[in-house]
Amino acid sequence: MTRLAPGIAALLCAVSIAPGAALAHTSYLLPKFFAGNTEKMVTVESAFGEKFFRPEVPVDASDYHVILPDGSRGSFQSITPLKQMVVLESALDAEGTYRFTTGVRLGRVGRSALVGGKWQPVHGEVPKDAAQVRTSQTETVADAYVSKKQPTRAPVDVAIGRLRIQPVTHPSELYLDTPFTLNVLFDGKPMAAQELELDRGGADYEEAVSHRQVRTDAQGKAVIKFDRPGTYVLMTRHRAEAPAGSGTDERSYTTSLTFQVEE
Repeated sequence: MTRLAPGIAALLCAVSIAPGAALAHTSYLLPKFFAGNTEKMVTVESAFGEKFFRPEVPVDASDYHVILPDGSRGSFQSITPLKQMVVLESALDAEGTYRFTTGVRLGRVGRSALVGGKWQPVHGEVPKDAAQVRTSQTETVADAYVSKKQPTRAPVDVAIGRLRIQPVTHPSELYLDTPFTLNVLFDGKPMAAQELELDRGGADYEEAVSHRQVRTDAQGKAVIKFDRPGTYVLMTRHRAEAPAGSGTDERSYTTSLTFQVEE
């Protein structure tokens, strides 16, 4: 990836914010289509955005890749960083499902201090009355699926990152009369009562913004029903102790999935 301009780099730091602050921006991947027939190429947009799909900051991931229809790993043919997004191109040589992913992206390291019983971000010197200081780093993964002629399961079941949105219903087979069943996993274990946020792209043009929260059940499963077609982003976040040797105390994990619901 080419080096980002100073202004963009500064905004990326604002996106990868310190522990204790609100995380408003979400990384996403948006392919130009989700179902193909004779197409031999697809273009994918990658960005951070607060509203979908309005790109604001490019996702400077170092592990962009493609999971091919047979479950093996492939590469994008081109990766072009722009000022507000990254544009990726992938060949669609074989029939089946392609999973496009940022891979695991690590953000900047931040600090937070426990002051008066509350955690607050530290942007300069640590407050003298801080009882404790912790370091944190963001870890994000964004995925999207495109199927050519027919869906294949292998790419869906590949594990990427610690925090996973694991579709049970294939993402290429979502319709108004087909609920989306999925599991949320952390380190391979189901997450009970885990909150997910669901947004529909283009909701700015509607009288009511299409945004809602969904929670998993005791087994880490969620079933989502839809009342209108469109392109959706599903996102979940979780904070946990950082892996051993990572150099920080904790990590803030965000995983997103972009998909299309048809009539």
